[in-house]
Amino acid sequence: MAGLKCLICFEVIKEPLFLSNYFSVPPVLCEACRSLLQELEGRRCTHCWRKLLADEADCTDCSFMHRHFTPLDTIHVLYDYNDFMKELIHCYKGRGDVRLAAVFAELLRAQHKTIASYDCIIPLPTSEDKLNSRGFSQIEAILEESRYSFCQPLKMAGRTKQSMLTKRERLQQENPFTVIAPVEGRVLIVDDIYTTGLTVHRAAEVLRHENVSAIGVLAFARP
Repeated sequence: MAGLKCLICFEVIKEPLFLSNYFSVPPVLCEACRSLLQELEGRRCTHCWRKLLADEADCTDCSFMHRHFTPLDTIHVLYDYNDFMKELIHCYKGRGDVRLAAVFAELLRAQHKTIASYDCIIPLPTSEDKLNSRGFSQIEAILEESRYSFCQPLKMAGRTKQSMLTKRERLQQENPFTVIAPVEGRVLIVDDIYTTGLTVHRAAEVLRHENVSAIGVLAFARP
């Protein structure tokens, strides 16, 4: 595997060649860049993984969501939304550096046991407007790069930019998701960042009308 370069810093990836990794997918991250990915630490909600304040006994995010939606069965979060992850996602989504799909795919493949426990992987869809402006579906590109099969039973309508609205205003909006294909079994919705959780709960809300037995969410980062 000599000569492989990290997609972030472009340094040569030093990985010894063994029979056990000869047929595996070559790495795209060097150890130095991988070390910048921060595990979830500190006091966090054991359901949504939000950082809890010092005087917080229960997660206010989950309390809010559970008053309005059926709780998600499981939320899987891979890393903290630190400066490195923030820049990585910005370069990928904001600047359209599609090469970086391979980085997220590498992180996703490390979760193969979790992914194998679901019957259907669903990339959280984007609206037609965002798809046209960005030029690609960021989660679908990651799944394609990771070589995981997935289905897309959801369609998302355009809506007001969510950062311009309060949580209450977002809640009052019409659900932007509709089901366009049948789906059943245990489903896993994949998204890049889990922030308020409102978007994935909206997606889960319409999926519950289908023949699904469990709904999980996997996000690469959580503030």
